[in-house]
Amino acid sequence: MKLEAKNLLDALSEKGINYKLFEHEAFFTVEESSNLKNDLDMQGAHTKNLFLRDKKRNFFLLSCLDNQEVDLKEIKNVISCQGNLSFGSHDYLYEKLGVRPGSVSPYALINDTENSVTFYLDKEIIDFELCNFHPLDNTKTIQIKTEDFIKFIKTITNVQLIDLKTKEITSI
Repeated sequence: MKLEAKNLLDALSEKGINYKLFEHEAFFTVEESSNLKNDLDMQGAHTKNLFLRDKKRNFFLLSCLDNQEVDLKEIKNVISCQGNLSFGSHDYLYEKLGVRPGSVSPYALINDTENSVTFYLDKEIIDFELCNFHPLDNTKTIQIKTEDFIKFIKTITNVQLIDLKTKEITSI
């Protein structure tokens, strides 16, 4: 059974992690969310999340700042993938992370019970006090202290920081 937004929010509360919940119309792209984040006065790092796969069906989730340009041809040489990277299909996205397009976020890794998705977090996000991600539902965004986000995500999966400028990877 795939967990949903309520389950995730309950898990955060059970761990004593404070968050601010924003409810809004569904959006599927960074462009659609740009106006809304200003209207709702959302502070902190705003993100985009790329669900990727290689030719051997290894899966990756890259979470980065929403204005970050990502060149998949460059990234494939940095992360441990086999061949070219492409976006994972809608079916694989649901199978692995239990979410639909537009709702991808690192929180969806809670549904990756087989730990089959390798997670990379843009190093620049940790420079922000707060970060914003969908909680498995693209009609909601949660704002959380970045240090609390990292603590929580580390209970779910391994976190690899990627510096998208220098192309260096470090584990945290």
